[in-house]
Amino acid sequence: MVENKRHGESPEKDRPGYVEWFREASPYIHRFRGDTFVILLDGNLLANGRMGALAHDVALLSSLGIRLVLVFGASPQIDATLESRSVETSRVGRRRITPPEALGPLMESVGRIRFEIESALSQGTDGTPMAGSRIRVVSGNFVIGRPLGVIDGTDFLYTGTVRRIESEAVRHHLDQGDVVLLSPLAFSPTGEIFNVLSYEVASRAAISVGASKIILLGLAPEIRNVRGEALRQLVLSEARARESESSLPLSVLYDALDQGVPRLHLLDGRRDGALLLELFTRDGIGTLVSRDPFEHIRPAVLDDLVDILGIIRPLEAGGILVRRPRERLEMELEHFTVTCRDRTVIGCVSLTPYPASSMAEMACLAILPEYQGAGRGEQLLAWCRAESKRLGLKKIFVLTTQSSRWFMERGFVPSNPEILPPERKLLYDPDRKSQVLVSEVGP
Repeated sequence: MVENKRHGESPEKDRPGYVEWFREASPYIHRFRGDTFVILLDGNLLANGRMGALAHDVALLSSLGIRLVLVFGASPQIDATLESRSVETSRVGRRRITPPEALGPLMESVGRIRFEIESALSQGTDGTPMAGSRIRVVSGNFVIGRPLGVIDGTDFLYTGTVRRIESEAVRHHLDQGDVVLLSPLAFSPTGEIFNVLSYEVASRAAISVGASKIILLGLAPEIRNVRGEALRQLVLSEARARESESSLPLSVLYDALDQGVPRLHLLDGRRDGALLLELFTRDGIGTLVSRDPFEHIRPAVLDDLVDILGIIRPLEAGGILVRRPRERLEMELEHFTVTCRDRTVIGCVSLTPYPASSMAEMACLAILPEYQGAGRGEQLLAWCRAESKRLGLKKIFVLTTQSSRWFMERGFVPSNPEILPPERKLLYDPDRKSQVLVSEVGP
């Protein structure tokens, strides 16, 4: 029971959807515990004063047992400090040429941001979202660098690149429950300081500590379609094909996926609760780039049984599907195929072959209501056609009472129970008056 409820306030007055959201979030809370996330805070976002609000969500992730490495950029802040000191620098591509006189303003800007982040994560007074939090933030010389050198005749001076991350030291602090903070500065064994790309720091850190995610929080960094709408998920090859559409050095982050980091999330950090909405809801709010497909079709396994029951039981209750006892479903599980979205089953279908009759029965085609209307039923139907063809079968049939129009629009034609395989005809219930529809598997 929440102790600070106002006197007389009823639990029914809670925000709409809160209980449902918490239940949806539960699998992710369990799944992420012990994982390492690298969160990249773009300097342009921090220049908008978002760190105070972001600190609340970072603290929550830490309290849930997620190991956090924070990396921050500082480009606009460095620009402002250089301008105030009348120090001029130039850029080649996305890289700043860093002369010796720029190091002082650069370190001042980076140091100021570091202290602001540490201060924001030190909040914990009563009445704030971080009440009771005890976050230890650790930063230091974890990034070892070297000079970028001379490229195409341009000497980049004190602009560097990451040689390595002191991964053992970083892991030690993560094991202690600390939040590790990395800046866009790298240090050489000879004591030199280099200005490095924060995106490169995040990428190399994620690879070296075995992070399961890189999360970029910036100013609308999502990948968008021609209508300006954020694309929810892409595989790495699709994202690389669109690199030129972004002004951000996303290719550096894609390199981390090439080297084993499973996922990259691109989020607009100005949106309140962006981290929580992306990580703890099934669809998220940003763009997810993954090494492997985010949504796929695969054979069902025993662990899917509860999810399949959750999908088909409402349809059975409504008379759309024939009720199947759990024991029967378990026996027939080898015939089931599921559609998974982020490891969550959102749809299913059963395909039972009758080789002697060169036919297969498709049944239990169902998609969770919130994922209907996006072609997933057609995808499962296409899978059934392909699988039937692979098995050398000629026709697919379905028995339906309420979905005949959907199947007829996809090439099925009405038939009668006489065309059913003999063993299936024995199980046909005439009282249910199911319509028999048949389709050729196709060439």
